[in-house]
Amino acid sequence: MIVSSGHGKIGFDAGGGSVLRKSDMAFWMNQPERTDRRGICFELSEEVQEVEQGFFQLVPTICELRILGPKSTIFLSEEDAELFRRNDVLIRGAFGSAAERFAKEYRLRFLHADTVLARSGDYFERGIDTITLCFYHDGSAYINQDCKCPGISAGNVGGGEVDIALPDDFYMTMTPEEVAGLCWGSCYGKILEKGILASIMKKAKRKKGFLIDNRARE
Repeated sequence: MIVSSGHGKIGFDAGGGSVLRKSDMAFWMNQPERTDRRGICFELSEEVQEVEQGFFQLVPTICELRILGPKSTIFLSEEDAELFRRNDVLIRGAFGSAAERFAKEYRLRFLHADTVLARSGDYFERGIDTITLCFYHDGSAYINQDCKCPGISAGNVGGGEVDIALPDDFYMTMTPEEVAGLCWGSCYGKILEKGILASIMKKAKRKKGFLIDNRARE
């Protein structure tokens, strides 16, 4: 299992194996990134199915856990569960996934993960356009549009990105076609064809939003 932390990133990514163990943090034990006071985000890739109990004691300032594996089975030790409650850790993932079930079981807040809705284009021609549905921690949403293409000199990357704010209740008051219509035309058809946006909006309507607070649940 590989645990990494990129330049400027507050947190870690874990991947390359099915079980995350305490020993996988060996390299980071004496590094300042492990206990960053700003609070760290820990992302478990789709391959990660289990986490050794007691692991999260090694990241005492954890504030967000992203569980990308739809069928991950993660059990917290009593100490880890107490840490998650004390830090009010936010759990992120897809609706109906292991992440949502985990948040419900341990009475933690759940927020839908940022999700790519569509991609279009060719990098070496006019660039690749990527449309992503993103969320702030309060549950409000926005569209991120990103274009990547070759820069004007070797080794450079051109393009650009722009964010589009969405109404707080867009999943109730707008259709997928209307949301897609706000995006670059190159991706309009693919957004509707893939159906990811429509599915997420339908589930959000049933769940009354993208942020679910399980902390007071009986």
